[in-house]
Amino acid sequence: MKDRRNFSRVDFRVSALLQAEGVAIKGEVTDVSLHGLYMETGEQIPVGSPVEITIYLSSTTEPVVINVKGTVARLVPGGIGCAFDKMDVESFAHLRSIISYQGGDESKVMAEFSEYIVRKMHDE
Repeated sequence: MKDRRNFSRVDFRVSALLQAEGVAIKGEVTDVSLHGLYMETGEQIPVGSPVEITIYLSSTTEPVVINVKGTVARLVPGGIGCAFDKMDVESFAHLRSIISYQGGDESKVMAEFSEYIVRKMHDE
């Protein structure tokens, strides 16, 4: 099976909440990219289901979070892979910083994002 990932993925373990089909599922993100994430959880949501994901970056009284809307892209025993469809600018900035820091190459992350935007515009 061909790996269709076009973005740098980095190991990053944080808590997250995935909401879909009237249920909320807690889990732990184990890797993330600008395009999606993998979350460990025992719950299952059908592939193709729209989801809203909140990634918790801190547990202070005013937590720093990343909020994204996406789609369940794959299911494996013990986890869910989600593709991101939409996120606000602040969430994107946090995510870009995490990936650049963990991966060590901000210029590569930005080049991948630029290529993604061009492809998206071409597809529409």
